[in-house]
Amino acid sequence: MTDSDLAAMADKDAQALLQQAVGHLQNNREMEADATLGGLLKSRPNDPDALQLLGVLRRAQNRLDEAEQLYRQSLAANPNQPQVHHNLGNLLRAMGRLEEAAAAQREAVRLKPNYLEAHINLATVLAEQEKFADAEKSIRRALQIQPNLAFAKQTLGGILTDQGKLKEAETVLRQALAAGSPNPRQIAALEHNLGVSVSLQSRFDEALQLFDSAQAKVPEMPHVDYNRANALQGAGQLDAAVEFYRRAVARSPLDMNAHRDLNTLLYRMGRDEDVLRSYDEAFSFYPTAGGLPLAKANFLFNRGDYGKANEEYERASRVFPDHAKPHDGLGLSHARQGDYDAAIREHEMAVAKDARNGEYWRNFGDTLSRAGDGKKALSALQRALEIDPFDQAALAFSSVALRQVKDSRDDVLNDYERFVQVFELEPPEGYGDVESFNRDLNSFLDSLHDSKREFVDQSIRGGTQTMFDLFGRGHDLVERLRRRIDETVAAYIAKLPESSDHPFLSRRSPKFGYSGSWSSRLRDCGYHDNHYHQKGWISSAYYIALPDAVNDAQKKEGWIKFGEPSFDAGIADPIRRSVQPQSGRLVLFPSYMWHGTVPFHSSQTRTTLAFDAVPK
Repeated sequence: MTDSDLAAMADKDAQALLQQAVGHLQNNREMEADATLGGLLKSRPNDPDALQLLGVLRRAQNRLDEAEQLYRQSLAANPNQPQVHHNLGNLLRAMGRLEEAAAAQREAVRLKPNYLEAHINLATVLAEQEKFADAEKSIRRALQIQPNLAFAKQTLGGILTDQGKLKEAETVLRQALAAGSPNPRQIAALEHNLGVSVSLQSRFDEALQLFDSAQAKVPEMPHVDYNRANALQGAGQLDAAVEFYRRAVARSPLDMNAHRDLNTLLYRMGRDEDVLRSYDEAFSFYPTAGGLPLAKANFLFNRGDYGKANEEYERASRVFPDHAKPHDGLGLSHARQGDYDAAIREHEMAVAKDARNGEYWRNFGDTLSRAGDGKKALSALQRALEIDPFDQAALAFSSVALRQVKDSRDDVLNDYERFVQVFELEPPEGYGDVESFNRDLNSFLDSLHDSKREFVDQSIRGGTQTMFDLFGRGHDLVERLRRRIDETVAAYIAKLPESSDHPFLSRRSPKFGYSGSWSSRLRDCGYHDNHYHQKGWISSAYYIALPDAVNDAQKKEGWIKFGEPSFDAGIADPIRRSVQPQSGRLVLFPSYMWHGTVPFHSSQTRTTLAFDAVPK
């Protein structure tokens, strides 16, 4: 018998063992599968199929680190395995490593362009990273491969909803429902996603009916109580919304979104005795879930209760000893209390544990700037911008640090005279003057400003802010105004100079969308704390109703101001430009530019509409 004959027999025996292992896995006989694959790998340690099957087994056993190692060994032996790249991508997503997960799925579809599952899972990962345009491309590619796949249409509907393309999402989901499915769970999922889409269009009664229908089919359906609570809150039924947020938390005690929105609503309703209780109750049952004290700490931090925030960050660090996030939070919290030595130590630990995270470098730069060390702050912020050149927060803090070291590059970055532009809008369709339009718009917004106080994590002090995006929700007056805004933003962009290396100008595009839109209303002594907009490119203020106090050009009460950071950075003349509000006036500026308002004294309220535009 020749060597080639022996090799062929060995290959045949190996294939038989692999088939045995597959059979064991399919029948949930894990011990037998483990033994079979272990025996095969003793004789063939680099067999890619055996390595990847053992990786599948380790994933099923929740031994994720071992599974990752086995998948990577399999790929080292044979990199041209699209299914292994796909499995690795799914594993990395489960481990929260979304960037790596997306890269793995991209490699899977590169090797196998018609790999349906990889396209779908790539779309899911991209959506979780909020890269919705790329996610939409991936899921549409999946639908080119299998046009009538209901799950892909369900996913597309969700991605379109996330982008604010609510009518388009509704059309896709209704078409999928009309096509039918023998699987009641699939129908329920489509109804649920359609409910979310119509809820975001302010059709709350219709949304609630869809949630009822979905839950009747699948009583244990995840997220339905949470989204029902969102719809109830939008409809102004705040007590009922609280009840369903509580149900969502009871169903999924580790759902941080449900905890966050429950406690945010309780805070806005003034029910302080109930705020944060859900975190403590869940943690008593899940004492190893470090995300609970971490989320509670973030809430306390945003509320300005830094001492208690420290306690919760410390608790999270004990549960998550290898995680950087609690140390990052401690650094920020210590800095707010003026203990810069302790803050810097915590930030150093955070970046040592995860040097690839731009947020940690950015927050380190923030603290160094607060401590008065502009030079070191710039170094940390440069690291953040190397990771994400368009990180609006890092650009905002860089502006402060540049001014601290008297570096003229800040004038290029902000260029207050060129980049802050003021427009007087023409009356929207159907109105002869802006004043009458704004009176009607202000009356409409009364129903949306239904809470007692501001969101805990927003810039408003002494006022309220609407909950959901205003654009795209079917509000007639808002949509009339939006058409004027679209024209004005396009004109603003068209006048911007071209530049390939400026963080604002290099994003210049005639195509744009909106990452958020809302209304703010300030009461007597109210103001906006100095801030920036992390998720925008171009930010704004449109003035609807104003107190008489804004007419005093000496006091400048209620005026918008630019350039002044949210802390004392030791900068002379921190306010670089101020603009007087006027009814019908729209102010546009870069999202990273520090801005706030001067407090005003009046029994009259100050109502604005604002948005963040982003390039497409």
